[in-house]
Amino acid sequence: MRALAWALIWVACACVAAWTLIAIPLSALLSHGRRGWRIAVAYDQLGNTAAGGHEDETFSSRCWGQRSKPRYMRMVRIIDWVFWTLEGERDHCKNAWHAENASARKRAESNDAARAV
Repeated sequence: MRALAWALIWVACACVAAWTLIAIPLSALLSHGRRGWRIAVAYDQLGNTAAGGHEDETFSSRCWGQRSKPRYMRMVRIIDWVFWTLEGERDHCKNAWHAENASARKRAESNDAARAV
């Protein structure tokens, strides 16, 4: 039974993956691409999770946080180059790391405030 449940989860994930791979370019063509961008970020977090990272962290942020390791520093250079080329953004990985840490602090403060009530 357990194997069947995991098989059904896998099928559901495969269906969602197929749909989202269609939705990203449709979003870029038919709208301003905001939905496609959010889907891309979700894939980024999924890939980071599959590689052993935290589920709420993007791979860009992880690379910046692990930049003392040569393989991550190489990825920082590649990712930063891609975002500089596409968006004109400098230091994308560093910016992602700071943004995600600020969001994590806000979530923690919000959780602490909710517990205090």
